[in-house]
Amino acid sequence: MNETILQVITQFTGRPDQDVNRGNQDIPSSGDPTQFAVVSTEYSKQLVGQLAEQGFTRAHRFLILPSPNKPRWLLPLGNPHRTREGLHIYTPYALVARMLKRAVGTILGAGWTGRKSDRVLIASKKPLPLEVLVGEITGEMKPVFVLSLGTPSQFRKLTVQVMRPNGETLGYIKLPLTDAANQRVRHEAEVLERLWKIAKLRAHVPRVLHAGPWNGGYILFQSCGPSQPGEMEFGPAHETFLRTLWHARQMERPGQAIVEELSAKWAQASLQMDSEWQDLGAETLRRASRELSGLGIPCGIMHGDFAPWNTRGGNRRLFVFDWEAAEWDAPISWDIFHFHFQVATLLNRNTNSVARADKTSGGKSIFWLYLLRTICQGLEEEPTGHSGVERRLQFLRDEIQQA
Repeated sequence: MNETILQVITQFTGRPDQDVNRGNQDIPSSGDPTQFAVVSTEYSKQLVGQLAEQGFTRAHRFLILPSPNKPRWLLPLGNPHRTREGLHIYTPYALVARMLKRAVGTILGAGWTGRKSDRVLIASKKPLPLEVLVGEITGEMKPVFVLSLGTPSQFRKLTVQVMRPNGETLGYIKLPLTDAANQRVRHEAEVLERLWKIAKLRAHVPRVLHAGPWNGGYILFQSCGPSQPGEMEFGPAHETFLRTLWHARQMERPGQAIVEELSAKWAQASLQMDSEWQDLGAETLRRASRELSGLGIPCGIMHGDFAPWNTRGGNRRLFVFDWEAAEWDAPISWDIFHFHFQVATLLNRNTNSVARADKTSGGKSIFWLYLLRTICQGLEEEPTGHSGVERRLQFLRDEIQQA
C-alpha cells in the first residue's frame, strides 16, 4: 500500500500506527483486544462479514483517485450520490481539469466504484476519534468523509470534507502530515479566531468549530461556505472584500522597513540559487530601497494566497478560506498582485492583467517586493525545484529590465 495513504490513514484514524492492522487479507484474532482498526485494499462483502465477526463493525470504504500509486483524493463509496458529492473538495479552474471532473462526476453518479485495486477499507471496533469529534460538534453521529491528500511538500496536510449521509457538507478538517504543516494549521486557526471577532468579516470567513492538539499534532475543524466557486476575474466582490479586510486593520509602515524584512528573507533563500538570480534579487532590493526611501506604505491584513480557488461565491459576497499564509501588517496591494499573477500564470491568461494591477502605493517597487517575497516562499516550500519560482524570477527580471 502507498506510504502516503498509510500516513493519511494513521491521521484519519487518530490512532498510533501500531494500533492499526495494515494487512490486506489478514484478519486480526478475536483475542487481540488492542487492535483498534483494520485497513485493507482487498474489499469484499465476505471480508466485511469476517471483520464484523471479530468486532470491527464500523466501516469506511474509499475510492482512491486518480490511482493508488499517485493518490490525491479518497472518495466515500456505498452511495453514488455521496461519492459524486465528494468531488466538491476539488474545484479546478483550468478548462481541461473542469471537463475531466465533470466526466468523472458523471460516471461516479452512475455507480462506478473503480477497480478492485483502487479501493481501501477502514474498519474499526468503535467510532473513530474524528467521528466522535464531529458528533459532539455537529450532532451528526454517522458522518461521511472525503479525504484530500494535498501536494507533496514540507507543508503537506490532509484535508477532510465532513458530510452528512445525504451529502450535505458540514465543514472541513485540516490535519498536518509534517511538523512544518503543523505550525501552519495552528497559525490558520489563530488567524480565523481573530478575524471572527471582527463582525464585518464574519460573512466572509470560515468559523472555527474546533481547534487543538490531535494525535501528536494539531487539528482545525472549520465551517464551510457557499458551494459556488469564486469568480476567476477580479471584480466588485473581490474589491469589496479586500476593502473590508483592509479597514479592519489600517496602518502605514516605512517602505524601508519592508525592504529590510525582504532583504533578510532573500539573504537566506538566495543561498539555493545561482549567481544570476542572486544578482537579480540584490538589484531589486537596491532599487526598491532607493524608490521607497522616506515613503509610507499602506499596510494591513493580508490573506497571503488570495486566488480564485481559495474563494467561494454566493449572495453577492465573497467567502475566502485557506488563511495559512495570512499576515497582519503587509502591504495591502500584495493580495491584488497575487490574485492577478496566479490567474495569469497558472490559468494561461494574458500577463497584461498583472501589469494593470494597482501599483500606485509605492510604485512598481512594491510589486517587485511582492515577487521577491513569493519567490522566497516558493523556495521554502520546495527547495529542490519549483516551477512557480522560475516563473516569478523570469517575470521579475523582465520588470527590472523594462523599468
